[in-house]
Amino acid sequence: MFSNKNLLYIISLFVFINCHGQHAINHKDPAEIIEQKEQLSLNKDYSTLGDLIYTIDFQVKTDNVNDYEDGFIPWIQLEKPEADMANLHNKDEIVLNNSSVEILIDYPLNKEYKFTITSEKGFTREQLLHAISKQYYILYEEEENSASVKTVPLEKRTTMYNRNETDGKYGIWGHDIADLVLSSILVYRSNNGKTILALQIES
Repeated sequence: MFSNKNLLYIISLFVFINCHGQHAINHKDPAEIIEQKEQLSLNKDYSTLGDLIYTIDFQVKTDNVNDYEDGFIPWIQLEKPEADMANLHNKDEIVLNNSSVEILIDYPLNKEYKFTITSEKGFTREQLLHAISKQYYILYEEEENSASVKTVPLEKRTTMYNRNETDGKYGIWGHDIADLVLSSILVYRSNNGKTILALQIES
């Protein structure tokens, strides 16, 4: 005889299989998610910040002319900028005459991060680079402290080399600080006269 107990068991088994099957269907490949986020980042429109005034480039002198024909690497690392600082092209040039600027960091973040720096004599490339690198370390630490999903250590990443996405204050995805380089800064002037810097970060 078919008992109620057996019926409940079959129903429970069906629900279990169906839920897990549905989960498998909806599950996205982390590498695919990163690729989608990278594409969105490349196509990001900063026109809402105001008028684009000019661009500040960062180039590092190198002897490796096989890979860099003009003798310059078109970016500088953020993890240890002091390692390349001696070879940073025009590092002491005043590239911003402002006494205060706002800097926008949005890569690789789900929620953007803004901070302000001040200087009575304007800003050089070296000053900007140090300030940006320092803030990246701060926000990565804040992310880790506020996240329930922690960063998987590099040596424990088995299926994907990239940093896993965490769910902290900024939602950092895809990259450790060691992956990030600064190629240029877009300088915008807002409607109220504020100078806002949008970073061109690559990985």
